[in-house]
Amino acid sequence: MVRLNWRRGLALSLSLSILAALALVLTTFEPETIQNLGLLEPRFLVLALLMFLAAISVEGRRISLVANAMGAETSWFQGCQYYLTISFAQLVTPMGMGELPALTYLYNRAGLRLGGALAAAIVRSFITKLVFLCGVLWLWFFSGGTVQFGPVTGELFNGVALVFTLTTVFNAVYVLFPRLIEGLFARIPLKWRRGALGRWQQRLAVEAREFDKGLGIMWRRGPFLLVRIALLSMLYWAIWFGLLPIIARGLNTVVAPMELISRQFALTLALPYIPVPGASGALELAMAGVYKGVVPRAVLGLFILCWRVLTYYLLLLLGGLAALGSVWSKFKIGQE
Repeated sequence: MVRLNWRRGLALSLSLSILAALALVLTTFEPETIQNLGLLEPRFLVLALLMFLAAISVEGRRISLVANAMGAETSWFQGCQYYLTISFAQLVTPMGMGELPALTYLYNRAGLRLGGALAAAIVRSFITKLVFLCGVLWLWFFSGGTVQFGPVTGELFNGVALVFTLTTVFNAVYVLFPRLIEGLFARIPLKWRRGALGRWQQRLAVEAREFDKGLGIMWRRGPFLLVRIALLSMLYWAIWFGLLPIIARGLNTVVAPMELISRQFALTLALPYIPVPGASGALELAMAGVYKGVVPRAVLGLFILCWRVLTYYLLLLLGGLAALGSVWSKFKIGQE
């Protein structure tokens, strides 16, 4: 389990994000920026906020469905609290490593045994990976060249998508044919298996075993349940990425939605490989690079700032409150 030093992670994440956002706003500030501020369309910015809240609701429902399928009794509202709490844990730990332990802990508090809680958290994570894998395959093979990444973003997407696809397929093979993979690992020299490679293999073995257990429990409750969970995951990400063209429209800028969404999809795939809590600083600069020439320079800094206000600052605030609420409720229970 990851030890969550949330104070240090929060301080580092916030400071880097604020500095990067200020730098972008200042370096892209032009006379046209003031004109755009006078032409803001508040109804689209309000719509973006409502979509953000809808995304929380959808993912909260998915989290509660997974928990209840494993035998817990979790309400939709609790699912939303859990989502906000694990988002906070994700944003204040390098590469989002705090998300899985946090959800496992919350599922355990909801009544699942530790093994079942871990299994439920892994199933949720793996279904998300499958949804992203569908997005990768569509962009690679079925988009028909309609999505234009640009040279830099295209190279980034191909690199991280390849790594993501290989690791996801490898994890799936480990679940389906565990003895085969363990046999392959056994052929590796012992001195190599004692280091990071061995620890990685042990983690894969645990995740594969718990995923198989959780998937089996959910399958016995009916395959339609898994379909609902997958559809909710797709809806969540559709809303999440759909925020981008709405924010741009609120800044009086019209950009082809897929031009924005495809680039952000590539960045989202790369997030787990950025060793900074919340990818702060790095994500803002990366967005400036991939949206250059797509979003007008006069509103580029404001566009990135608005995106981060919703998907980082507000999520961090709500997540922190939800996490404190979880700690407080545990304290009250301990006092009774």
